[in-house]
Amino acid sequence: MMQKKLSLIIILLSSIYFISQFSRASLGVVVIDIAADLNLNSEQIGRLGGVFFLSFALTQVPLGIMLDAFNPVKIIIYMMIIVFSGSFLFGIADNYSLLILARILQGIGCGVCLMGPLVVLTKIFGAKDFALYSGIVMGLGGLGALFATEPFFYIVSLVGWGSAFYYFSFLILILIFLLYLFPKEKKLQAKNKTNFNFKAFKKILFNKNFLLMLPMSMFGYASAAFILTLWGGKFLSAVHNFTIENISLILMFMALFWTLGSFTYGYIEKKINNKKLIITFSSLTMAFLISLLCISIINNKTFFLILFCLLGFFGAFTLILISHYRVLFEEAIIGKVLTTANLFNFFGVFIIQWLTGIIIFNLNEKYGFSITTSYNIAFLMIIVCLLISTIFYLRTDEK
Repeated sequence: MMQKKLSLIIILLSSIYFISQFSRASLGVVVIDIAADLNLNSEQIGRLGGVFFLSFALTQVPLGIMLDAFNPVKIIIYMMIIVFSGSFLFGIADNYSLLILARILQGIGCGVCLMGPLVVLTKIFGAKDFALYSGIVMGLGGLGALFATEPFFYIVSLVGWGSAFYYFSFLILILIFLLYLFPKEKKLQAKNKTNFNFKAFKKILFNKNFLLMLPMSMFGYASAAFILTLWGGKFLSAVHNFTIENISLILMFMALFWTLGSFTYGYIEKKINNKKLIITFSSLTMAFLISLLCISIINNKTFFLILFCLLGFFGAFTLILISHYRVLFEEAIIGKVLTTANLFNFFGVFIIQWLTGIIIFNLNEKYGFSITTSYNIAFLMIIVCLLISTIFYLRTDEK
């Protein structure tokens, strides 16, 4: 493939993932303002953050069918129109119900923004280069989460959170237009329409390795995502009284190191070629790092900056989990495999974000426990989920 054509494909696929990363992380620095403007409690905040991931998750199975049956680029274009609708509505919303509807639309549309590019990469490149190019796409696209922190906070401080989302929605329209210029590849054309049968899902869901990997899919990505996309900023504000300026800076560096982690994990996987070792080490490291959040006597900005950077870097380890799914199943059903796994992936984020809100609301706002204790119990829940997931994952096959 010509270098110019390859570069265009990578840029477009990365831009799609950029939109998704921004959309899922954009509440991180503005949720404090939104909660203040609309007088939201912790449970409502958790629901607002989680509903994006729930609607995202519910689109995965039908998307898996469509991505295998049709040209995935066309499916991406249609779904990006839904993302635009949700972002536009969020920008003009003036009440909680409209915000929920907008986040649902964003979640539905963004459901294709990772799996779509990964299916495109699977069809164009061989398994040998999949981790490398998927790492590049996820790394560049991960800059969307970076943009959702300090840069977006600066825009919000100038025009307000509503106008910021309103203006951003028109950038999505530009990307939709550019996607019509996507290079024509014969490999992207569906060979047949037999992908509509559901026998493949039975094969996937009853596969031993798939079942053992599901807990890690649910709680691996969620272990970092729930911090960056929603609760990290609220934790630093409520427990440690950090200003929004400091919070946006810390979250920006977390997003930056998540991007660096995506590049690094793609490179490491190619060198070590032992997915189980990499994922097991990374998940245990994440559990340890989250436990450090419970040390409430430390209220040092530098400490939390370093800690959040490490959480971002190691939080990118689920890139290797996707690669592991890739080698365990044949290409003919890989769209269904990846999207089914992603259903549980993002359902896990929804569960974690919502349960965190419920725990904090009930313990702190209803039963009078300290805000520090409430967050510590929520963090303990994540740690336990990670450890249990690791135990199951250790029983999977490497190839």
